[in-house]
Amino acid sequence: MKMRKYIFLIIFVGLLVYFSSFFNGFLWDDEEFIVNNPAVHSLKNIPLSFKSSAVNGSYYRPVMSLITTTMYAISGGHPWLFRLFQVGVHLVNSILIFLLFCQFFPMEKLVSFLLSLVFLVHPINSEAVSFISATQETLFFLFGVSGLLFLIKRKKDLKNLFLVSALIFLSLLTKETGIVFFIIAAGYLYYYNRKDLLNFIVINNLFFFVYFLQRLVIGATYVQGKGLFPIMRVSFVQRLLTIPKIILFYLEKFFFPGKLAIAQHWLVLSPNLADFYLPLLIDLLFFFLLIFVALKIKDKGFNFFFFWFLSGLLPHLQIIPLNMTVAERWLYLPMVGLLGMIGVILKRELDRIPKRLALTLIIVILVLFSLRTIARNFDWRNELSLFSYDAKRTISFDLENNLGVALFRSGKIQEAEKHFKKSTELAPYWWVNWNNLGVIYERKGRLAEAEKLYKKAIDQGEYYLAYENYVGVLIKEKKLKEAKEFLEKEGLIKLPNNEKLKMFYHYLLQN
Repeated sequence: MKMRKYIFLIIFVGLLVYFSSFFNGFLWDDEEFIVNNPAVHSLKNIPLSFKSSAVNGSYYRPVMSLITTTMYAISGGHPWLFRLFQVGVHLVNSILIFLLFCQFFPMEKLVSFLLSLVFLVHPINSEAVSFISATQETLFFLFGVSGLLFLIKRKKDLKNLFLVSALIFLSLLTKETGIVFFIIAAGYLYYYNRKDLLNFIVINNLFFFVYFLQRLVIGATYVQGKGLFPIMRVSFVQRLLTIPKIILFYLEKFFFPGKLAIAQHWLVLSPNLADFYLPLLIDLLFFFLLIFVALKIKDKGFNFFFFWFLSGLLPHLQIIPLNMTVAERWLYLPMVGLLGMIGVILKRELDRIPKRLALTLIIVILVLFSLRTIARNFDWRNELSLFSYDAKRTISFDLENNLGVALFRSGKIQEAEKHFKKSTELAPYWWVNWNNLGVIYERKGRLAEAEKLYKKAIDQGEYYLAYENYVGVLIKEKKLKEAKEFLEKEGLIKLPNNEKLKMFYHYLLQN
């Protein structure tokens, strides 16, 4: 009966903390992946999710596409269902973590409950819950941790090992990081049931073969390789120099989750005290402490959760460059490893700790985390509030551009221009920011300058809006012959199905 009460409390607290997020709209990449993505606007496109990576850009995430398309059809394109679903998945994940910790701390269910509450209300997880296009974070975790629970609780026969592998496969089809759950599950078997490890590896290899064959067939062989993001544009050595600060970022945000921000693209290009040596020293001290504790207590549970933390962190250390230097939602998986290690220590030291003092401290932490998460939910209420808040906390080329768009849409043209210019300074190789700056100049009647900026955007990345805007401004300037020649020699060749360009061409033929 107490288990039900704990689960009910997790649901109650979760709804209380995330209730304010239900009224938020589509934000950030939601516009690209959901609002303006025809591939998820029709149920007829669901088979396409498994045959192509086009639904999610260069990503191959068919389960995510399936969920998004279904919710779009049910909700009519409104965000309410997406938000309800995302919070619901996070609540289920928190319950599964509670059940998982109960397997490791069966006599200390209160410890398991409190740890799951920390996961539930932790401010760094607010991005994974509030950002609709990040639903894959909560969803791939749901499948993976479900498989791990089956592995721990059920008999380790071939049938159940197959079921566990199938759930990990679903996690992988939701997000590529799902492969980490295979590593975590293999680590669990290594520590607790080594005789089934070989069978588990063989069964999973069959699923992996199907997965990689499918990706090979559709051509989705790499997740992101456009070189747009700063971390992709530096050398491997410079990415290695950035790792200590990346690790420190996640540790700092776990223990002190202040100054949260999206779209972080900072780099460490050369060794220096503040950005390399000091983070490296703190990281080494932290890991030496964990190793010292592991050697002292000799607890398999601690070793397993230490392994979990490292396995979850490794894919986000930029060995293979990602689309941001760090992202708060990327701690969603490794956080369980940190909480598990804390749980093992609490289990061993529970009799030595004054219970009233410990409980008071944890309640204070939970209240502070909850209030911070609620406040963060309000940052996500619309684009202008989110981008304005976060642009004060990190320097980011796409954040500056997105803030410019939000300001432009609210009629603040002069302010928007400043942020578009700053974006072009930070990323002169991009195309979207040049196009948007051109829109500002066109709005001001500076057509010749707008024309040059649109052409620059086309040269940088063949951006479809830049093509449309370029032809449009040529027509405004009465350069009809030039516009017609551009469409015939380049525009309609590169974008033969663009309806606006075809409309322009028809107009030019008539004139």
